[in-house]
Amino acid sequence: MYHKKIEFSNAILKDRIQIIEDSEYKLTFRTYLEPDGGQHELHYHTKLNEKFKIIQGELNVMIDNEEKTLIVGDEQTITNFTNHRFYNASSKQVIFDVEVLNPKKMMNALQIMYGLVEDGKTNAKGLPNNIFHTAIGLQMMDAFSPKIPYFIQKFGISILAILGRILGIEKKLIKKYCK
Repeated sequence: MYHKKIEFSNAILKDRIQIIEDSEYKLTFRTYLEPDGGQHELHYHTKLNEKFKIIQGELNVMIDNEEKTLIVGDEQTITNFTNHRFYNASSKQVIFDVEVLNPKKMMNALQIMYGLVEDGKTNAKGLPNNIFHTAIGLQMMDAFSPKIPYFIQKFGISILAILGRILGIEKKLIKKYCK
């Protein structure tokens, strides 16, 4: 049986991802990250764990206040409530796999957030200009900023995401961006 390869890119992060596995239990994707690419801000997840495995090049990661450089063959697991971000400080592309256990709606979130970047509907850091799009995407990704107290983010994101569902915004985003 033929399965279409799912692949999408983000010009702000300077990356391209290919989905390797997408099931109820695990999402695995290969990331091709260009020099000077990566995430701009630390974030954390409350329910997700991520594992990075380096295939080619060097990946820089910030975990809480510690910077690390991962090389070919290295693996790094990020547990829930751990502040982190990844980036490429080298002059060469880095390739790494990301494995997310119990991903819930992470696949939809990635497609939506990357699609909004492609359509020019985000700010310079890749966050959607529309507050409902931001809340829906962040809730799907279970992503939070360490700069704002968790309970404030959880409450605000939840309310806006619920309103976004009631108004049909989430359904429209899924229809437009999710394969």
